[in-house]
Amino acid sequence: MGLWRKELLRRAYNNGDDSRVDRLSRTLLNHPKHAPFARDVLIRSMWRRRRWEDVVDLCRRWPESDVHALAGRAGQHLERRHPPKKTYPSERPPEGLGHVDWNATDLHRMWHQVEQKLWFRHPWGWCHWDMPAGWSLDSTHPALIELAADVLLRPWVKEVMAPLTTGREKGSRLGLAWSCGVDSTAAMLLLNDETVLAYHERDVQSMLDHRNAKHLIKKVQSLGRDVLVVRSDHELIRTNHGKMIGFSTDYASGVHLILLADWLDLAGIAFGVPIDNTWLHKGRTFRDFSQSAHWIAWQARFHEAGLDLVLPINHISEAGALRIVQASALASDVNSCMRGDGLGGCGRCWKCFHKNGPMGRPYDVSSHEISTFLSQRPLRTAQHALWALKHLGLEDLVPDLQPLLKEDLGWWESAFEPGLELIPNPWRAEVESRTRELLEVKGVESPLVKVNLFAD
Repeated sequence: MGLWRKELLRRAYNNGDDSRVDRLSRTLLNHPKHAPFARDVLIRSMWRRRRWEDVVDLCRRWPESDVHALAGRAGQHLERRHPPKKTYPSERPPEGLGHVDWNATDLHRMWHQVEQKLWFRHPWGWCHWDMPAGWSLDSTHPALIELAADVLLRPWVKEVMAPLTTGREKGSRLGLAWSCGVDSTAAMLLLNDETVLAYHERDVQSMLDHRNAKHLIKKVQSLGRDVLVVRSDHELIRTNHGKMIGFSTDYASGVHLILLADWLDLAGIAFGVPIDNTWLHKGRTFRDFSQSAHWIAWQARFHEAGLDLVLPINHISEAGALRIVQASALASDVNSCMRGDGLGGCGRCWKCFHKNGPMGRPYDVSSHEISTFLSQRPLRTAQHALWALKHLGLEDLVPDLQPLLKEDLGWWESAFEPGLELIPNPWRAEVESRTRELLEVKGVESPLVKVNLFAD
């Protein structure tokens, strides 16, 4: 079978049928004998279509390829199209602050406010937040400043894990770190309408496009909800460690709410983290999240700062979150694609496949990102990806996963009752009530507890 598919792939390439090349090469990318041939043909096909980003990415992924030299030439095309921009933090202090040396034992002196801009001196430079009018660093409890430093630097600076200053009293409100994607919007829909919605806007040049998020923000505001938008470049911190722009830790996405907790009178901060990242480890193996080191440590850490750590969809999968959003008045406005133009998704990214696809929106399985992720083993966001493949009728794209796709995966859209116990009062009752209205709720009899995909 492999030899016949190799010959079909050769013919498709010679005939210029690149869409067929995409389909056929994917079936051979993990073949023990024919994978090198399939990889070379796929790279050549991408080159022929002038898909320079895909050529570079594939050559990096398969450096042993006979056509890896095409990466350099594709890179030259990309540089002419998109001249490189500096995206790393400057070592220079903000104007007016003078020279400040990093000091891990005196974190409070690392924070400075200049008008409504907050600056943080980290070991590799500076980052900033554009804070709302009326907020003051001097009026912010030291524990919040210390917790903010922790979620930003924990992977590299162990001193930030020291005990926090005691004495901050809990407020009365809940804040949600709202990304405007499906998961965090599902969290918003389960929480009461008094929840503070706070959006972090990346204040640095990158591939991320905020237009889809801003479209949803305007829609939510038109329905009478306030939305706080805070611009920051703190996602650059981890680029000093060879990583892409992004959040330093799981809870750095809510650092703006930590810093604003006193000003907003917060008792807790919520994050839209689904089952895929709670009760499943890496989206593929069940674990008792309530007893996990992650949950125990971070819940206690937030409590030190007088805050509840609230995960209002920890008991719901990405598929369940989709169903909650689809049942709402925001169904046509929510779009998790971070490269969209405010009118729709790009159709070529992984989120367009497994989030927009099941919502009936267009996606291109031949795109480099989607086809690459579908060919990876273990499969990314494994349980949800399997559900999406079956829901979309695309089982033939992953012939090696047929045994897993023969099972009924409808349970993936249900909620997991034990997760409700992790949501602290006074927010649990409303979340539970709204969950039961929208989804079937299963207990320990749920097939979730038996999930063990791609075990070593």
